[in-house]
Amino acid sequence: MATVGNLKKITKAMEMVARGKMKKAVSNALNARYYAKFALELLVNLSEDKDNGSPFLVSPKTGEKVLFLHIASNKGLCGGYNASLFRSLSMRLEKNERENVDVVAVGKYAARHGGKIGVSVIKRFDNISEDIKVAETEELCDFAINSFLAGKYKKVFVSYANFVSAFKQEPVARQLLPVSKESLIETLEKSGGEEDLIHIDREKDLSIGNKSVYIFEPSEAAVLEIVVPKLIRSQIYQSLLEAGASEQSARMVAMKNANESANKMSKELLLSYNKARQAGITKEILEIVAGAESSLSSL
Repeated sequence: MATVGNLKKITKAMEMVARGKMKKAVSNALNARYYAKFALELLVNLSEDKDNGSPFLVSPKTGEKVLFLHIASNKGLCGGYNASLFRSLSMRLEKNERENVDVVAVGKYAARHGGKIGVSVIKRFDNISEDIKVAETEELCDFAINSFLAGKYKKVFVSYANFVSAFKQEPVARQLLPVSKESLIETLEKSGGEEDLIHIDREKDLSIGNKSVYIFEPSEAAVLEIVVPKLIRSQIYQSLLEAGASEQSARMVAMKNANESANKMSKELLLSYNKARQAGITKEILEIVAGAESSLSSL
């Protein structure tokens, strides 16, 4: 019982720490989500014109492989969070020849997933902090964008857990490059929490599906060369924020469940102890009574 009591104190403390981290991570993800959605809408518009010369809108002719940016946690004790990400990635890769898939692992568990599935983990990022800053994502973004532009990969995907609520995290894998209108609209419709879904009516909406509202100076190609990479970077950053919020939420729930299980076990052990103690006392009383009766009968 003492051991369970000590474990209960540990899980309670870890739950409180995880709850504090969860609030901060969720706040960061939600605050950035609105900008990320507008960036997605802008990308939808820009992706309509495949003839604008932007290399981000078409697959390179030389690339044969597919690159996955797989985001998981650095630490454990977060319930089924990493297992669900592993299953999602494994199912997704059934649609591709695994020898033609490379994985960039963001988080220690992401690297383990790649090894279990049997794909090549070509790069690891284990040093991204929980309170992630934009500057920390630069190397990851540079690698993904430059590898695509160099013709090494025909497509680039990001795989992570989208934050829906404290009790629900949804593993997703969406295409980053080349920019696909269909993929972007699907992401827009599914992005955010259940109460925060975007329903798209693009015929009358000036922000989506009406490219004539944009005037490019000095030229469309010059603007896209600068704007599109920044929008791609914002999507990678938002994916990391969503993954962070999902991880901390999963850890908080896992520690809460562990604390409740410890409480239940503590009560069960106390009940068992009291039953055993009661049985021992009853046995002693019976022995005393039996001894007294034996003494009386011998007189």
